[in-house]
Amino acid sequence: MTKFERDYKDAKEGNEIEVITKRKAEIEKLTREGKSCKNNFRRTCIAQDLTRLKAELRKIEELF
Repeated sequence: MTKFERDYKDAKEGNEIEVITKRKAEIEKLTREGKSCKNNFRRTCIAQDLTRLKAELRKIEELF
């Protein structure tokens, strides 16, 4: 089971606020890290992770 599947299941069971705040904090952390990173390859990886996390967050928020 992936992290998204666990969070999606948790959100369905009523812990949506905690899941959403945790995901938003992770997105903000990666955004700050991406802005300060000087390694182009790492910055690209962070951008891909951000895109994935934002899409997953949208799916979780659509439940409510």
